[in-house]
Amino acid sequence: MSENKANKPKQVSWFNGCGGRIGVVVGQTGEHAYIGAALRHDEDADVAHILAYGAKFPLAAALLLPVSKHYSPEES
Repeated sequence: MSENKANKPKQVSWFNGCGGRIGVVVGQTGEHAYIGAALRHDEDADVAHILAYGAKFPLAAALLLPVSKHYSPEES
């Protein structure tokens, strides 16, 4: 599994998927958002994992999704 460029979360959108929750994470920087499954049973750990290892997702599409949580630059 390859790692994405280091980034901090800006926002996350959560959806119920088949077998668990799916997160779309927008980072503070970068041209893409990232999508992945919630595997760690801790929201912040899941967000960090998706941001580090998730599949690339179109940033423009991610910004249209309903936001479940916003992160301030100090939080992340």
